[in-house]
Amino acid sequence: MSTIKTKYGYLNGASITGRYNSGEYECCTVKEKSKVNILGYTFIPLYEEMKERRKELPAVKFYKSGDIKTISLNEQVRINTSAGDFPVEKIVFYESGEIKRLFPLDGRLSAYWSEEDEYKLATRDRVHTDIGDFYSKFISLLFYRSGKIKSVTLWPKERIKYKIQNKFINIRIGLSFYENGQIESCEPGVPIAIKTPVGIVEAFDKNALGIHGEDNSLKLNEDGSIKSVITSTNKIEVKNKEGDKIIYSPKTIKKYVGDINTIIPVKLEFYNNSIKINNYEYKIKENSFEILSSLGKTLTLKGDL
Repeated sequence: MSTIKTKYGYLNGASITGRYNSGEYECCTVKEKSKVNILGYTFIPLYEEMKERRKELPAVKFYKSGDIKTISLNEQVRINTSAGDFPVEKIVFYESGEIKRLFPLDGRLSAYWSEEDEYKLATRDRVHTDIGDFYSKFISLLFYRSGKIKSVTLWPKERIKYKIQNKFINIRIGLSFYENGQIESCEPGVPIAIKTPVGIVEAFDKNALGIHGEDNSLKLNEDGSIKSVITSTNKIEVKNKEGDKIIYSPKTIKKYVGDINTIIPVKLEFYNNSIKINNYEYKIKENSFEILSSLGKTLTLKGDL
């Protein structure tokens, strides 16, 4: 162990645990109290003996340039952003220096520390956006280089209501934003009827994974129109001028031998007066479309969206 000089201060009791091929240090552990100054904050990298829940990861990672990439903090601190004030245990930076992602907690799940234990430690904080505020417990928050909020990832138990196209949608997993503040995507918590250029589709991905809030089953363009939608409950019937008919439907398969069934949903993408259904493209004006429920009934929209 030795003292390592960085652009941000000295790391005491540090051990280099990884280097780039050209020799620059990539990551290191820290065993003594150290202070580094980043973006006007004084941070103390994780140095104490491993606690029951903290991850066994390098305390600090660097880009090849020597600029900081990630830092795991010894204790939770609060960081001020354009979207609000948040507690953090781990921070990821862009190489240009701006905050990229915040993790309010950085716990390690094990036989001795469960997701439920970690969830109980999470605080409910407010996120401010250009089109409304909301409260929730967050796994992470992602930012653009400009400092604007890019996405939030929710804890699995969390649900928020957010207004999209004049209707409040119950959202799980997360949602993302364009840099101008308009909503880009979200993950509906239940099937929700959405108007599309070919009819009403129930947006819902039964098998959506809660890894992050950037890639969701309902995506919008910046003007609020539908960009794409994933459905686990609808059949889409396409009929061409000749009367030929093609039906796209969610498929039920066994993910593992002897395990429970899982659903492969249908994805619809809209652009330039065309639609892609599971990557097959059709001109909207040259074909007719009917959206059916899993019961075979044509969907009708209730309420205003």
